Amino acid sequence: AMSTLFLEAFGQLSPGTNLIDSEEEDLYSVFRARAELMGWSTTSPHGRSLLWNMEEAELTAGIDASRIGWVQVGLEVGDVEQYRVPPTPVSGFGGRQRPGEPSVTLTALIQCFDDALRRFGDVELSGIQVTASGLDPSTRSSAGGYLSSVRNWFNTTMKARANALITFNHELHGGHAEAELVASLQRRNTGSFEFGPVMAVPEGHSIKVPVESEGIGVSPAHSGLGISVTLPEWTASAAGWVLASVIDTARGFAPDVRNFAVRITRVR
Repeated sequence: AMSTLFLEAFGQLSPGTNLIDSEEEDLYSVFRARAELMGWSTTSPHGRSLLWNMEEAELTAGIDASRIGWVQVGLEVGDVEQYRVPPTPVSGFGGRQRPGEPSVTLTALIQCFDDALRRFGDVELSGIQVTASGLDPSTRSSAGGYLSSVRNWFNTTMKARANALITFNHELHGGHAEAELVASLQRRNTGSFEFGPVMAVPEGHSIKVPVESEGIGVSPAHSGLGISVTLPEWTASAAGWVLASVIDTARGFAPDVRNFAVRITRVR
């Protein structure tokens, strides 16, 4: 199976002024253009995607009650790994690109998604869910160093802090207790982000497996517990940083988990 990330944005999209007509342009083309402009992804035959390969995207505002849109990308963007094909009449060498780690990709991916959505109207983002499938086992050259080194962007904000709730399915942390996940997050240098405590998930905040991903073996089962988090600001990049940190920490507990879902929802 290919390594895939499926992102969903929840909230409200209201038509603004001087914005593109969704009859003329679609989310796929706008998201792809933004990704190419920023050097995050490319569709040129000679260029090499740095963080993801574009697969699909769709605006769903007006169709779904609270979902604004979704985007699906592939993570096979790393260096090609050679491996020996098992002995057959024509054995030899095959190759595949090693998938990138989702926690390295997510902050830019969520920012790109948010930028693209805002071309279609005024976005009030209430939450983001990431559904991952077909991941390679985590190589513990984790993204922790990267996530720690970029924190200073958030130290410079003077905005009001924001509270949110992180929910996930039981696969994400491989059966470890939520309290262990929180303790591990708190041991990291999280700067102006504060994780914990563990709390009961209110109605409507838990993971839902997207209809588009039902065939890929992501389970909606969860314990009914989530993790509260205080962010320095409620922005796409801050939400992306939180999701990347949670995934990176969880993959330390459960490096072989291939499929999972995790969601962040703003709590007023």
